[in-house]
Amino acid sequence: MGNLIKHVRYSMGNFANTIAYNVFSNRAQFYYVDVMGLSAAVAGSVWAIYGVWNMVNDPLMGQLSDRTRTRLGRRVPYVWFGAIPLGLSFFLLWTPVEQPAWMLAAYFLTILFFFDTLYSLLLICYNSLYVEVAPTVRDRIDLAMVREIVATIALLASFILAPVMAEKLGYVWMGALMGLLIAGGYMISMIGVRERPVTTEETNESLLASFVVVMSSKPFRYFLGANIAKEYIWLSLAAMLPFWRKYAIGIHEPVEILGQTLSPGDAEAILLGLSIVAAIPCLLIWRPIVHRLGYRYAWLIASLAFIPGLALMMIATDFYSGLLGTLLTAPGLAGSMIMPYPMITEVIDFDASQQNGYRRDGVFFGMNAGIAKFSFPIQGLLFATVMPLSGYIEGQMVQPESAATGIRFLIGGSTIVAALFSAFCLWRYPLGRRYSPTACEIAVHE
Repeated sequence: MGNLIKHVRYSMGNFANTIAYNVFSNRAQFYYVDVMGLSAAVAGSVWAIYGVWNMVNDPLMGQLSDRTRTRLGRRVPYVWFGAIPLGLSFFLLWTPVEQPAWMLAAYFLTILFFFDTLYSLLLICYNSLYVEVAPTVRDRIDLAMVREIVATIALLASFILAPVMAEKLGYVWMGALMGLLIAGGYMISMIGVRERPVTTEETNESLLASFVVVMSSKPFRYFLGANIAKEYIWLSLAAMLPFWRKYAIGIHEPVEILGQTLSPGDAEAILLGLSIVAAIPCLLIWRPIVHRLGYRYAWLIASLAFIPGLALMMIATDFYSGLLGTLLTAPGLAGSMIMPYPMITEVIDFDASQQNGYRRDGVFFGMNAGIAKFSFPIQGLLFATVMPLSGYIEGQMVQPESAATGIRFLIGGSTIVAALFSAFCLWRYPLGRRYSPTACEIAVHE
């Protein structure tokens, strides 16, 4: 029971992170393009610039935390004292006023810079404490399970509560509430967390040296490929869902569902909300699969499990076919939630075994977070290219069929390619090929 309470408390940081990431990913492009009238090409370019900064920013924040020395530790103080500024910067994302297009784009980019810098700092510090909270393999799987169950509650808040609030109360009130939840979640997560002392052998490496270190690790390279693909799938589903709901399956005004009249926002909330609810029992199903097969095989299966739902979303034409498509993504969503963090600790454990026990947790978590954000410029550039080429017109209630086709490709076709790439990377991943569920290390390489 003590471990469960500790895991739930620490998982509130993942609650905060999940809300910050998913509300931002789900609503920001739609808000600035479809509500504020920024062109899709400009918004996509801002998104891509943000993604490039994010790739650099995450490793920098990892370096900063590694080099910090305080009485409270290297990571904990940043989470404690950065939680409120992060919540405030999230709120400011939703407060632009009517202004010329170039000023709106500049505001979007400036707030993105502050939000992402704080978000990356807290996320890297929080994730780098994972091994301290869960020192054994079994602890890590159990913590991953608790983290993702808590995360599903945050996903419901992100994809149901946030869109409904934005529609009924406005984006400012939505941003205020979500900002409070983000700040509060991170602060709760640090209660009772104690960092291990930093040994004198732990030296500080330059950013370039850190990059060389992690990229020289074959397991990390293949893990990274799978994680970039996973991030792209999640990002594209979140960012394209409002466009898909409105223009691909045609829900842009109140619709009658099973005898009930739903607003467009309510319909969108149900489309994704039910798949998130369905992911909860799927998490319980994945846990014994991970114990039996190991991270590698379980994640490979989870990547392929995305494909039926994504394919149906690509061809869906109404609420019911769209709902079936989103529900079919639930096994993939659950599997991709539970696998990455235990697997990167496997990579770090293997690296430590090659370095006489010297651990590089901050370096690996920071580089992973930064390089995995390559998904943002990929999605941003695809969005900026496909939307104008397909004939999408900002602010138009009715779009040409070609625009709907472009949206279908972005939410379904491109994500299927990403799922297949993830499966390929996991097939080539060199650890975990002979798995023992009782082992404390999984360091099998061929």
